[in-house]
Amino acid sequence: MRANSSHGAVLRLVSIVMFLAFAVVAVAADAPANVAGTWNVDVSDGSRKTTQTITLKQDGATITGTFKGPRQSGTIDGTVDGKNVKFHVTARIPLDYTGTVDGDSMKGTMSGRGQQGDWTATRSK
Repeated sequence: MRANSSHGAVLRLVSIVMFLAFAVVAVAADAPANVAGTWNVDVSDGSRKTTQTITLKQDGATITGTFKGPRQSGTIDGTVDGKNVKFHVTARIPLDYTGTVDGDSMKGTMSGRGQQGDWTATRSK
């Protein structure tokens, strides 16, 4: 009888450990990617290419920062949801960026003034 009791306790312990492991993985998968830092951004609409610099601060899923392009500068407000990033640049010509984060790189689409383009960014080291 004692062996069955011991076996049941081991099974309960293994079940608890597996549940906790899955819970940790689920929380980590939902955690926002780290986008804090200075990024060099290349934007292309197919015929033109421009370089920009953004500096981002992050508080959980909320991002703020600054934008500097060749013809304007402004402020940034946005969010990070897992690996998905979305931010708005408030400047003379407002810009909206959406994309994905992969470590020290990001990529996605940018829109502003009825135009759309692709962007890639690399975090400065």
